[in-house]
Amino acid sequence: MSKLLPHTQVPASVASTPEGPTDAALLIAIAGQDRAAFGQFYDRYSGRLSAYVQAMGRGRLPVDDLLQEIFVAVWRKAGQYRPALGTPEGWLFTITRNKVFDIWRARPPVGEGVAADLETLMDTTENPDPALVATIHQALARLPEDQRRPLVLAYFGGFTYEEAARRLAVPVGTLKSRIRSALGQLKSLLENP
Repeated sequence: MSKLLPHTQVPASVASTPEGPTDAALLIAIAGQDRAAFGQFYDRYSGRLSAYVQAMGRGRLPVDDLLQEIFVAVWRKAGQYRPALGTPEGWLFTITRNKVFDIWRARPPVGEGVAADLETLMDTTENPDPALVATIHQALARLPEDQRRPLVLAYFGGFTYEEAARRLAVPVGTLKSRIRSALGQLKSLLENP
């Protein structure tokens, strides 16, 4: 069993909820090689991660293989989770996003003539909810082009920030700033249609 570092311990007051152990408590237990905690964590997130991978991969990624890689990474890296840096859910979805990007990067580059158009990207998703697609289209259409395009490339197009910045011929910092602004506006637009 691996030793737990003091900075990964969760105070008893946040270690569990009426629904069971918190995600942070489960990650600490997983770092200690606790298989039952791993099973609980898997049960909590496997369905949502599967849907996320399908959406990011637009139906063209090996979802089951990716999920296996993601959860192997969770088993191996649980001790690296730092509560001060974000939520367990955010940490997990970052691992997932990085695994998807690894697959996209390993594929031949997309031709420069191929447009990263939301309409095209959403149409390839298996059985999208028409109301959700319409809502997202409307909200994105209301964003300024200099914010919409980076958001579409980075979140729907499967591009890393660096790749998206190169495609748009802007510095990475500028791209990230535009994406942050776009996400803030998008959240506001979706909350108050």
